[in-house]
Amino acid sequence: MKLSKLRMITQITAFALSNIGFTSVLKTGVCFPYLYCYGCPFASAGCPIGSLQHFVISIKFPIYILGILGVFGTVFGRAFCGWACPFGSFQDLIGASRKQKRRLRRITYAKFAVLFIVIITAWLTLDTLFCKFCPSGSLFAVFPAIFYYAPLEVGVFFYVHIVTLIITVIMVLIFSRFWCRYICPLGTIGVFNKLSILTISLNPAKCEKCLDCLSVCPMGITELSDIGSSTDCILCGRCVDSCPTEALKARIRK
Repeated sequence: MKLSKLRMITQITAFALSNIGFTSVLKTGVCFPYLYCYGCPFASAGCPIGSLQHFVISIKFPIYILGILGVFGTVFGRAFCGWACPFGSFQDLIGASRKQKRRLRRITYAKFAVLFIVIITAWLTLDTLFCKFCPSGSLFAVFPAIFYYAPLEVGVFFYVHIVTLIITVIMVLIFSRFWCRYICPLGTIGVFNKLSILTISLNPAKCEKCLDCLSVCPMGITELSDIGSSTDCILCGRCVDSCPTEALKARIRK
């Protein structure tokens, strides 16, 4: 089975598991290893970024959040972004109609800057401000809540969510996985790619330098050496499927 088909199965499964919290019994006390809003009426777990802001507001060290993300990161690296994150899957879905995307220069540390801003604004405002703009929350929490809790009075941030979601969709249509590449603060978990148990490796002896792998990369990776190790790599496996000589392989790190 090609990795693309397997990835589709895991994305559908992850979305289903993310929304089994339709009763209090199924709402767990853990955090997702990907971006998913705990404001969704059916969410089965919490958003790690939302939870991080609560720790900052409470002036408590987020050892719980860091522990969960540390375990997932050590095992899978940033693979959850490519294989499970519902908002990542949404970007894949809406971007599938356009095979050719415009190239935009990589800004590797942009997501780290966003994470810093998220922490600082939570500390200064004593509010989960990022959640009021997050397009993932717009799609998976705001819109379902309108129908689930109807009649629900909407405020100014409802319209803010609509605007941020529209802007994000437009940018994703132009630049593949724009949110994942430049904005998502959870993308910083990519620092684990260099040591995670799951990785993608290149066999130089088989590589013909055709660069087909880089041409299909949704994250805009431009160097062969960055595959599987860059903080931008989401280990989606598109490069593996596209390689004509099978020089790339998803494997367990020895």
